[in-house]
Amino acid sequence: MAGYFGFRFLYRNQPLSLYFYAVPRLGLNLMGFWPGPLQWRALVHFLILAIGVTTELHAGFSFARAGEITKALETFCPAGTSAVTLLKMFFMLRYRQDLLYVLTRQHQLLFQKKPQTAEKQQLMRHHSEMAARFNFWPLSAGFFTCTMYNLKPMLLAMLLYLQGRSDAIAWTTTPFNMTMPRWLLHAPYFPFTYMFIAYTGYVTIFMFGGCDAFYFEFCVHIATLFNFLQADTRAIFRPYKGLAQISGLRSRRFEASLVQLIERHNKIFELTHFFRQRYVIITLAHFVSASMVIGFSIFDLLTAGGSGLGTLLYVGYTVAALSQLLIYCYGGTLVTESSAQLATVMGTCPWHLCLPKHRLYVYLFIMRSQRALTMAVPFFSPSLGTFAAILQTSGSIIALAMSFQS
Repeated sequence: MAGYFGFRFLYRNQPLSLYFYAVPRLGLNLMGFWPGPLQWRALVHFLILAIGVTTELHAGFSFARAGEITKALETFCPAGTSAVTLLKMFFMLRYRQDLLYVLTRQHQLLFQKKPQTAEKQQLMRHHSEMAARFNFWPLSAGFFTCTMYNLKPMLLAMLLYLQGRSDAIAWTTTPFNMTMPRWLLHAPYFPFTYMFIAYTGYVTIFMFGGCDAFYFEFCVHIATLFNFLQADTRAIFRPYKGLAQISGLRSRRFEASLVQLIERHNKIFELTHFFRQRYVIITLAHFVSASMVIGFSIFDLLTAGGSGLGTLLYVGYTVAALSQLLIYCYGGTLVTESSAQLATVMGTCPWHLCLPKHRLYVYLFIMRSQRALTMAVPFFSPSLGTFAAILQTSGSIIALAMSFQS
């Protein structure tokens, strides 16, 4: 079934090149934001979402001023996600050429001209399959939630009609609470207004799904490259086991291999710093809003999700919000742990066989690896520990909102 819909990356044993940024390519290509030349549909989707965010925030603040706290939070929940997604759109457009460079450089480092060893191929396959499935989860959860938002008014109207309560149907109800001119909420324009509002939801889903998946995919491949370095570190020492010292011609060969290892290590650090600078605002905005969005979604689940349909909707939204945050935190953890592990691997190798000059290289390599590479942005670093802290903050927001409700 997955292959029928073009989701072959969900299967095992596909070509490794198929997994490479499969989910980000799916989401960003649809919206026109895949790194490279500027596409006209990217500007169209940016304008559509900008209109959606403006009208949704206006509706939320209107409800808040009127004292309708539950209605306001129900509006701010999707509005917050859409607003952050609009910011992501802007930076994906601004750095599209830089991100194309990141893609090209990472592809060169992963898919080298010389054949990879069986160990490296297994590592890359494991990480690539894991990245595709992890990334597809927030996208599918978001798609389900958006579809539930879009179907909810129609399903409720159908239920009232079947119960013989046609007079209770509110024909101006839309999927998301947005401030629209009154004439757009009546015939003959209402169906087009409904479709426009519904489409803004899908723009948000595919855009945040692609942008966040791009971040996680980058982190997974950086972790893969560090694992490659670990394998190569063991490999350069393997031929010299049993020797009293690496000297003579062997010493020159060992030095050449060690220098190549250090150069690759430097390239990975440089590429990660380059990418992190381009994603710093996106990551910061996502984390600043994450606890608020998760808190609002769980609060809506506890208050507005009284019916079975409402409960299903807000469960889907909460799962999507948590999944979206988790891939940032897990991606940062993968980079940090794989980077720090490199020092342990080098330390367990028989480096005492080296000449004093080469031992200095090894010491410097270990010292740099011990200062683990992170995906840090101002004020925090994405990690599973940060994920737990944000969940605690979300709990505080829920408690505060519940106090207002009571």
